Amino acid sequence: MTTANTSMSVLAAAGAAGDERLAQLIGGANALLVLAVMALVLVLQFRPRRVRAAVFVWVALLVGRGLVPPGPARVTAAGLAFLVLGLAVSAVFGVLRGRAMPLWRDADGTVWRKGDSTVLRLWLLTVGARCAVSAVEYALTDEPFNGNAFLLGLGVTLGVQHAVLLSRRTALRRGGPEAAVSAPRA
Repeated sequence: MTTANTSMSVLAAAGAAGDERLAQLIGGANALLVLAVMALVLVLQFRPRRVRAAVFVWVALLVGRGLVPPGPARVTAAGLAFLVLGLAVSAVFGVLRGRAMPLWRDADGTVWRKGDSTVLRLWLLTVGARCAVSAVEYALTDEPFNGNAFLLGLGVTLGVQHAVLLSRRTALRRGGPEAAVSAPRA
């Protein structure tokens, strides 16, 4: 019987070590995914792009990926509170970037946008604030970095930013007060 117990213990230890390696591999892949998506989003923010509703496809993909199990937070009061705080921070910075993004209308009436140094600073503050929320969460609850929460927050911040841009696009097309603020960028 002791041989059977020893064998079970060895198998359990080997399985746990394999699970730990697998968890580390998945965690590393998730971190690389977050960095790759963040890099792509940032690059696209600083290239001239039409302001159109198709961007919400990206938003849906990011939000959907952020909700993939195990989800963006543990189902505890603290986990959910920090998730809500992080999403609120994302939404606030989305509004700020949406209002700061330079817009212009070309000769055909198409509205374009391209980030500038102010938008870059706001993106850096967005990422910094989200990392700060994660650091405080880790310090208070010992909760590790959650890439799903970060991708969900990225989807929320992009969605809010683009909703503001679409609103500004409508005002710019009508020639409202926004037209005086937005300047052409080539």
